[in-house]
Amino acid sequence: MIKARLSGVAIAAAFAMSYFVMPFFAMLSLSAPAAAQDNKPNVARVVFVPTNKPPPMPAGLQLACVSLPNAGAPTSETCPVVQYKGISTWAFSYQDNRTSLALVSYNADNKIVRNVEKPGARYIWDMLSSERTQTVLMVGQAENRITVNWSELGP
Repeated sequence: MIKARLSGVAIAAAFAMSYFVMPFFAMLSLSAPAAAQDNKPNVARVVFVPTNKPPPMPAGLQLACVSLPNAGAPTSETCPVVQYKGISTWAFSYQDNRTSLALVSYNADNKIVRNVEKPGARYIWDMLSSERTQTVLMVGQAENRITVNWSELGP
């Protein structure tokens, strides 16, 4: 596990069962040490960015990051963003409220390099990156989940 915003032991246990990378008690610390993350540039990591700092969004999308997965859609002050091989991938929701996320990847100049629709969740709450499976688990409203391969996030 690289980083996640887990809010309860039940959710931590669920993630541990399918994305067990570190011992369970290390997982409860919620992240690998920053130094360990920085030493692995080819590892997708999750960072939390203030919601008032998103890059330019394509038309028809909205930034909808929630603070709780099962309480309607209370707005969070931060959004999980995947950083991988110099690319930052944001999980935007659609303005028409479809149950999909738009995974929009940006280079260092905030230019879009990829824009992919992933059905199954909306209103992003949390992300968990697994070095073992080289996937990112994205959790949205009502704990709906999408799993994305790292290869879909890089350049």
